[in-house]
Amino acid sequence: MFTHHAGHRVLTVAARYRDEMAGLSDYVWIIGILGAVLLLIYLYVASIRKVLVTLGFTESEASAILFGTLFLGWFTIPVFPYEGWWVGLSVGGAIIPLIICTNFLLKRRIDVGESVLGITVVAYVTYTVTRAEEGVGIVADMPLALAPALAAGLFALSVFWMDIRKAARLAYVSGVLGTLIGADVFRLGEMLSFDAPEGESGVLSIGGANVFDMVYLTGIVAVGIAMLVLWVKMKRDTIGFGLVVSEFEHGEAGLPYAADVQPARKIAVKRGRLE
Repeated sequence: MFTHHAGHRVLTVAARYRDEMAGLSDYVWIIGILGAVLLLIYLYVASIRKVLVTLGFTESEASAILFGTLFLGWFTIPVFPYEGWWVGLSVGGAIIPLIICTNFLLKRRIDVGESVLGITVVAYVTYTVTRAEEGVGIVADMPLALAPALAAGLFALSVFWMDIRKAARLAYVSGVLGTLIGADVFRLGEMLSFDAPEGESGVLSIGGANVFDMVYLTGIVAVGIAMLVLWVKMKRDTIGFGLVVSEFEHGEAGLPYAADVQPARKIAVKRGRLE
């Protein structure tokens, strides 16, 4: 038989157990939500990485684009001082993209002349849509900030319409280097003309701060444009107007036509261009 004090202790222990379980339940919910978010991020990154590999990037290049540029974008290596400023290079926003682009050019995976032309076009567009603001850096208003990515993607597709893999690499090189040159290099003089912060050395990071966002987005969006066109071309080749044209040609020639037979291509392709 329980005494009054024993019953009180039992109720106290039960209440404490209930509170602990309630707290544990909150932790379980938090862990579950975090796990679900991490899983979605993993699936998203893995899918983009697979797309990059499909478009002609190597495994290491795809990983560097997705992870290296994203997580190392806030690290800057100082290069030289200038009147109270330190000019440096962002690891994720400049150094890693430069290594990837240089690798493309050295291995002749894209043509140097076409790359220079694309970089020039994107640099001009970037310079046009950006401005230097004291205390802020290089800025661009939305949706004009997406103009360099669109310029890079459209230029690459105009050069390599029939070879989307080469178009993706050219879009990345043109977009990334063009954005760096048009935003940071062309406007470096304007930024250095501003007064450095008092009592400390200001850091001007090429490829960092606001430009890092533009560089990263330009690279991803430019490649995404190539991916979209690749998908459209695949759908067109499967169910598009090519079959209709072939059926008409067969009918004019008095030949039988099978709708499930893909017509042979009559376009000669050389280096990804229409000939």
